[in-house]
Amino acid sequence: MSERPHVLTSGKKKSTSERPKHRRKRRTEPDLYKTRRRAYNPVMGSGASTPSRERSTHYPILDALRFVLAFWVAVGHYGMIPLFAGADSTGLAHLISRAWNTVVFGTPAVIVFFVISGFCIHLPFIGNEKLAVGRYYLRRYTRILIPVAGALGVYRLWGQHLVIWGEHSILWESPLWSLACEEIYYAAYPLLRLARNRFGWKKFLPVVFVAGTATALTHPHAVGWHDFGPFGTALLLLPVWLLGCLLAEQSETLSLEVTTTRIWGWRFLAWLGCWTSEMLHFKAGVPYTQTMIWFGVLAYYWVRQEIAYGKHREPNRWLAAAGAWSYSLYLVHVQGMETFAYLRLPNLGYLFTWFGVMLSSLGFAYLFYRLIEKPSHQLARKIRVYRTQRAVVVNEKPAFEV
Repeated sequence: MSERPHVLTSGKKKSTSERPKHRRKRRTEPDLYKTRRRAYNPVMGSGASTPSRERSTHYPILDALRFVLAFWVAVGHYGMIPLFAGADSTGLAHLISRAWNTVVFGTPAVIVFFVISGFCIHLPFIGNEKLAVGRYYLRRYTRILIPVAGALGVYRLWGQHLVIWGEHSILWESPLWSLACEEIYYAAYPLLRLARNRFGWKKFLPVVFVAGTATALTHPHAVGWHDFGPFGTALLLLPVWLLGCLLAEQSETLSLEVTTTRIWGWRFLAWLGCWTSEMLHFKAGVPYTQTMIWFGVLAYYWVRQEIAYGKHREPNRWLAAAGAWSYSLYLVHVQGMETFAYLRLPNLGYLFTWFGVMLSSLGFAYLFYRLIEKPSHQLARKIRVYRTQRAVVVNEKPAFEV
């Protein structure tokens, strides 16, 4: 073998300062949290190997989706854009007009909110790390109940009677029915998390689905949630919320290649499920109280595709920004619409009125967000759920932002 050639220098050894430095770069604290973790099975495995504070928790696609869903609910309450208003009341034009008015149905959008809610609540707490339950409750209820109290004040000022119990309770005649379910889920979450970590999703989810289905069948002809009451409604829809928790555990490892064509196919499928449940409710005598638990399964697969799609493509920045105040839009969109009527503007046609009402609703919701929701959010963020400071900022929003 030939010897390695030596490079001759002036005969002096290089000083320490002249030698190239090959010191190992010290990783900063944020870099440590980017370290790849060992594989985790979101269905079978326990959460022990997944430190919750290492997980990236902001998905802009969900911000955009939240606003779209909240606006969908608002349009469902007021009506579709009146493209065919004033058309002939007989014949083909009338048929088209009636079909157009069935395009939007708000209740399934709320079910998608439940999936997103379970996702957002569970994502920061995946694993077996001890949860400071008292601080968790304080943060959650600070975030949610201050806007609810503000909304109740708005409802009263706008002339709505605040009946607490019964068929005509404010829970059932406002968006608060879904928030009542949310509060129950938040309260039960520490126990639900414990059950998930102990039994795994394969054992836990089927039991919950059986309980939800059995609850729905106790009132097979109920056309509204009031027949089940707050706790019955929460139990009926709990499987949907837990599917969001399951999705949170799957989100980091999602490697689906979702094309634009594919995602719009899923969006159409979600709309078709929404429209089908509407037709079953109003035309076939199968109330949405019996179909929403199954629509929630479709919603889970749709949101799963949206998250995978959002990993490679940024959503519309205006929609994502509006997601910050989607909770306010959900809470007070009706009062924003009524505010437009108080202006007593001259009637300039169907289209002008529709756009005016929608803009009034959006503007009112944004003002509510700036005055009430945003300060409550800032206050809640000051409450640490863990004893040590997190390395990542968690985008903790209720489902209607639900």
